[in-house]
Amino acid sequence: MTAPRRPPLAILVAISTLQPFALNVLAPATPGLSRALGVDYATVQLTLTIYLVTVAATQLFVGPISDRIGRRPVILAGAALFLMGSLLGAVADGIETLLVARAIQAAGGGTCFALARAVVRDTASKDESASLIGYITMAMVISPMIAPLFGGFLDESFGWRAIFVATAILAAGVGVAAALLLFETAPRGAASSMLATIRGFPALLADRLFIAYTAALSFTSAAFFGFIAGAPFVVVETMGRTADVYGAYFILSAGGYMLGNFLTGRFGRRIGTERLVLWGTGFSVLSTGIALGFALVGPWVPATLFLPLMLNAVANGLTIPGATAAALSVRPNLAGTAAGLAGAAQLGTGALAAFVVGDLVVRWAPALVVIMLGCTLIGFLACLAARRAESARPRPAA
Repeated sequence: MTAPRRPPLAILVAISTLQPFALNVLAPATPGLSRALGVDYATVQLTLTIYLVTVAATQLFVGPISDRIGRRPVILAGAALFLMGSLLGAVADGIETLLVARAIQAAGGGTCFALARAVVRDTASKDESASLIGYITMAMVISPMIAPLFGGFLDESFGWRAIFVATAILAAGVGVAAALLLFETAPRGAASSMLATIRGFPALLADRLFIAYTAALSFTSAAFFGFIAGAPFVVVETMGRTADVYGAYFILSAGGYMLGNFLTGRFGRRIGTERLVLWGTGFSVLSTGIALGFALVGPWVPATLFLPLMLNAVANGLTIPGATAAALSVRPNLAGTAAGLAGAAQLGTGALAAFVVGDLVVRWAPALVVIMLGCTLIGFLACLAARRAESARPRPAA
C-alpha cells in the first residue's frame, strides 16, 4: 500500500506554531492585564495555567477523533477554534471571559499541535518521522523566542487587545493555507467506530514500549519546563542580574535546542531513532550533572548555569523528536491516539515540574538543577527500558 501524500512541510510547521506562539505572546502583557481588568496578578496568571492544562487535555481527545474521521477536518476545526478564541479575547471585558477565550484558543492550538505530528507519522517511516519532526520542532523554537518580544511591542504600542487581534489574523492565514494545501493522511479503515478508536487508549497504556518512549519524552520535556519556571528567579534574585541578562543567556538554550533538532533532521535517518533517544537522554544526564556541580560547589553565575544546560538543550533536540516518532510508531494504526496521549503526558508532566520548581526554588535555589537532574535521569532510565522492551518485542516475519 502506498503512503498518503505528504503535505508541504511549511504547512505542518505553521499549524504546529499556533499553540506555542499563543502560549508565550501574552506573557509580557500580564501586568497590564492585571491593572486593566482590576484583578490581582495571580489571577491573571491563570491565563497561562488554563491554557497549558487545556492543551494537555485536548490532546487526549483529538487523536482518537482524527483516527476516526481524518486528520484534515479536525485540524481545520482546530484552526477555527483558535480563531474564535482569539476574537473572543479581543473583545473580553472581564477576566472570566478572557479565561474562556484562552481555553478555546488552547483547544484549537493543542489540536493542531498534536495532529501535525500524526500527519508526519502517517506519511513517513519511523526514522524519517524523527527527522521531519526534528525540522518542525527546530522551526517551532523560533516561535516562543519571538512571541514575547512581539507581544510586548503590541501591548506597549496598542494595548493588550491587539495581541488577540494579531493571533486572530495568524489563525485566519494558517487556516486558509491548511484548507488549500493540507491533504488527508489518516490510514483508511484504522478504526471501524469511535468506540473502537477509544479502545486504543488501554491498548497503548498497556504497551511497555509506548509507555517507555512517552516517559522519555515527558521527563526530558519536564526538565525544560522546570528550567523555564525557575531560571528567571535564579538569575535575577539569587545571582543578582537583571532580566535582560536572563533573556540574553536564554538564547544559548534556544540555539542549542535548534542545533539538536537540526542534527536530528540532518542525520536522524542515518543514526536511527533508538540511538537518537539514547544519546539524547545520556547527554542530558551528563550536562545537568555538571550544572548541579557548579550550583553546589561554585562558581554559580549565569555562564556556569547556561553553558552546561546548552548541551542539555542540544540533547533535547535529539530526544524529543526521536521519542515522539518512536512512541507514535508503536501502533501506527493508532498514531492519532498515540499523539494525543504522548502530548498530554508531555505537557502534564512539564506543568507539574514547573509547579514544583516554582515552589521550591524560592526556598533553595539549587533545587532548580536538582529537579532537572532527577527528570533527566528518569528519562534516561525510560530509554533503557524502551530498548529492553524493543528487544523483547517479536520481530515481523520476513
